[in-house]
Amino acid sequence: MTPEGRRSSMTWLFFSPSGRITRLPFFLSWLFWLLIGGFLVAQMLAHESHKTALALWTLALIVSGIVSTLSIAMLAIKRLHDIGYPGPLALCLFIPVLSPIVFIALCLWPGTEGPNEFGQRSDEPGA
Repeated sequence: MTPEGRRSSMTWLFFSPSGRITRLPFFLSWLFWLLIGGFLVAQMLAHESHKTALALWTLALIVSGIVSTLSIAMLAIKRLHDIGYPGPLALCLFIPVLSPIVFIALCLWPGTEGPNEFGQRSDEPGA
């Protein structure tokens, strides 16, 4: 049984830089944010003739963009931890020329087997 502070949760997955995650949760989390953004853009397009609704959906898209950017940075840090690299390399995801390459690498590069300096196991919070 894990202590209360080390339990995996959605908050930990999306908004904490500690611990490690494997390729599948990383990719599915990106897909989640992509679907949220796509839904909000579709709602903006569906309500473009209604100024108030368009303004609200635009505000929702802006807030979602800020939250998803923070979340993506945390996901990348945990994915880098699983590979055995330090978290600040996640900044490469925000360099336009490098971001597709880094994203593909993080989706395909297998993690470290067993414990490393960032956690005992993958897909759980670190110490």
